[in-house]
Amino acid sequence: MQLEPKKYILIIVILWVVSVSASLCWNLFQLDRSAEINNVKRAKAFFQQVLITRGWSASHGGLYLRVSEQLPPNPFLHVPDRDIETTDGVQLTLINPALMTRMISELAEKQGLTNFHLTSLQLINPGNAPLPWEKIALQDFEKGKSQEYFFTRQENDSEVFHYIASLYVSQECLQCHKQQGYKIGDVRGGLTVSFPINKKSISTLVLSHCFMLLFGALLIVGFGNKIVRLTETLKKQSNIDGLTRIANRGYFDQILHREWLCSRRKKTTLSLILCDIDHFKLYNDTYGHQAGDSCLKQVAQALNTSTNRPADLVARYGGEEFVVILPETSAKGAGDVAERMRTAVENLQVAHSTSETAECVTISLGVATTTSSVATEKELIKQADKALYASKRNGRNRITHADD
Repeated sequence: MQLEPKKYILIIVILWVVSVSASLCWNLFQLDRSAEINNVKRAKAFFQQVLITRGWSASHGGLYLRVSEQLPPNPFLHVPDRDIETTDGVQLTLINPALMTRMISELAEKQGLTNFHLTSLQLINPGNAPLPWEKIALQDFEKGKSQEYFFTRQENDSEVFHYIASLYVSQECLQCHKQQGYKIGDVRGGLTVSFPINKKSISTLVLSHCFMLLFGALLIVGFGNKIVRLTETLKKQSNIDGLTRIANRGYFDQILHREWLCSRRKKTTLSLILCDIDHFKLYNDTYGHQAGDSCLKQVAQALNTSTNRPADLVARYGGEEFVVILPETSAKGAGDVAERMRTAVENLQVAHSTSETAECVTISLGVATTTSSVATEKELIKQADKALYASKRNGRNRITHADD
C-alpha cells in the first residue's frame, strides 16, 4: 500500500525526533561518564597525596608534636617513647601515620574540601570503624576481588563522591601492627576519600537539543509541504492534455476503471460519450494546423463546460476525439448531456467552409450506458465507439445511442 506524501513527512519528523532524543540521551550519558572519570581521577590524586605523606611520616618513625588539650597523647598507640620531654620541659607525643591522617582529614573537613577516613576490619581505634559500605569494600579487598570502590550518592542537599582503595602493610607499618599478625604485603585496611561534587548544568545541553529538534522539525515540515505541493502540481500536470488543458487519455483510463468498479459495487449505471469533430482533416487542410489547434481548444472547453457535476470527466481521447465519463447517469441523462455538448460546439460558430455537414464546426457523438450485456469497461468503450460511427454514417452532427 502506497503512503500519502504527508505521511512520509510525519514519518521523517518522527525519525528526527527519535534521533535528536537519542543524541540527547547519549550526550547526557557521556556527561555523567566524564564526570565520574574526573571524580575518580581527583579522588586518586588525594589518595596518593595522603599515601605519600603517610609514607614520609612512617619512614621517619612518625612526628613528635607538643601535647595540648587539643592534642593529647594517642591512647591507641602502644610503642616505646610515645611520650617524651624536651630539655626545656616541653611534653611531646608521637603522631603516627594513622593519627596524622585523622588530623589532616579533620582540617580538610573544616575547610569544606575533602574528607579522609582511615578504616580497617581489625581495629585498634574504634573511631576508625568502617561504615557498612566500607566494610563490604574491605572484605572484597581482602578476598582480592578488587582494589578500589567508588560511587556517588545524595547526602543532605548535595551529592557526595566516595572513593576507597586498599592500604597494604609495609615494613614501617609493622612497628604498630606486627602484634596483630600482619605481614608485609597484607591488606591492612582502606582509605576513603569523600568530597562534594557540583554536577555540570545540563540545561544548556537540553535547550540546544530542543532547539535543534524544533528547528529541524519545522524545516522538514516546511520543505516537505513544498515538495508535496510540487508533487501534486506535477501529478495534476501529468493528467492534463498539453494542448486542450483537459484530462488526457491516461487519466481517462484511470478514472474509467475506478468508476467502473464503483458502479459494479453500488449496482449503478455508468454512461460514456465518445465524440469526434466532423471533417477535422479538411479543416486542417483548409485553415492550417495552428487554426486546427485553436479549434481543438475551443471544442474542448465547450465540452468541458457542458457537464454539471464534479464527478463528470471530459478528456481528450486522441486526435480530434473526446470522451466523457458520466457516473450514475442513465441513458436518457447521458443523451441530454450529449445534446448540450453538440449544441455548445455548434454555437461556437467556428467557420468550416469545406465541411460537408454544416458551414461551421460540428461534432458527432456516440452514447453507451452499462447494461447486463456490458461485461467490461472495454466493452462499454466499444459500444460507444460503434454508436459514434453510426452517427458519422448517418450524416454527422448528431447523437446515436448504443441501444438504438
